[in-house]
Amino acid sequence: MALSADQLNEALSVAHDAIRTEIPDQFGQANALFNKLSKKPNLEYVSGGTQIKQPVEIAENQSEGFYDGGFGVIDTSANQQLSFATFDFKYFYHNVSFTLEDFTKTDNTANAVKSLIVAKIEGAKNKATRTLSSAMYGSGSDSNGNALNGFEDIFAASGTAYGGITNTDLDDSSTWLTEIDTSTNTINYANLNEVVRKLVARGQRYGNEIGSYAPDMMVSNSFVQAKFLASQQSNQRFIDSEDLAAGFAGCKFNNINWFVDEYSPGSADGSTADNDLYILSTPTLKMCYKYGFEGKTAPMDFNSRIPNQAIQTNQTFLVGNMVCTARRYNGVFKSLQS
Repeated sequence: MALSADQLNEALSVAHDAIRTEIPDQFGQANALFNKLSKKPNLEYVSGGTQIKQPVEIAENQSEGFYDGGFGVIDTSANQQLSFATFDFKYFYHNVSFTLEDFTKTDNTANAVKSLIVAKIEGAKNKATRTLSSAMYGSGSDSNGNALNGFEDIFAASGTAYGGITNTDLDDSSTWLTEIDTSTNTINYANLNEVVRKLVARGQRYGNEIGSYAPDMMVSNSFVQAKFLASQQSNQRFIDSEDLAAGFAGCKFNNINWFVDEYSPGSADGSTADNDLYILSTPTLKMCYKYGFEGKTAPMDFNSRIPNQAIQTNQTFLVGNMVCTARRYNGVFKSLQS
């Protein structure tokens, strides 16, 4: 027999919860970066407000120095060291709808209706995975202002505001910029190591509770990694077995895990110098959220029949944004070719 209205609502409700709890797992299989950001300590709940605010250090303390130990003048002037980077909340939804025609085509069996629900829910999860994976590498400041402030914004060039702060407004403009290489084309150890060693030196043993902002993750498409491995055939080292077991393909570069992600930009044709390689300090990256993770459902999450249509609908919302609190510890190659 067919599912009753109450049974159908119950089945959709279970499916609704399943989408929410399984999306991070789906990302883990498709996107190592999101798998990292969707778990603590990179996942951060934000209670609300008009924007997401993250404290950042914009200048060093100027009131210091050696003095004679006696009556020498000590500088007690105030100087601003901290500010806030501000980010808009971004809103993502995915909807699964079931029409009367859908149910009619499943004949009159409960199992067929359940199979229909499972198939459509699975399709929605996969599409959400692809959309959000791609958005992590995009921009929320261009024509698609509703999208995440992804890597296009984090790795923006000098003179472009990020989080409401423009690097050229600071005394030391380099402190609010990522390391960007647009000239390297050939993918080999010597070329890549120039940026990596600079970031390692900049971020190692920073001294606070985090301990280090040195890069701990690299991400590119499979073309870039394959070219690198080909150049290092006699000296390849692959990532740890537990990462491989989690579904991530990759290798080690100076003991940094390098993961493959096909959403990482690049033509991958060997003739176009547009392939990216990101060198990341993941303690500086966060997924700040209000709804959609750790069981925090949005008040607009919806599971019911649309009153004026023969459609049963299930809607799930995610609210938050991707942020970087210290850009200078991250780097990117933008023009890798072969």
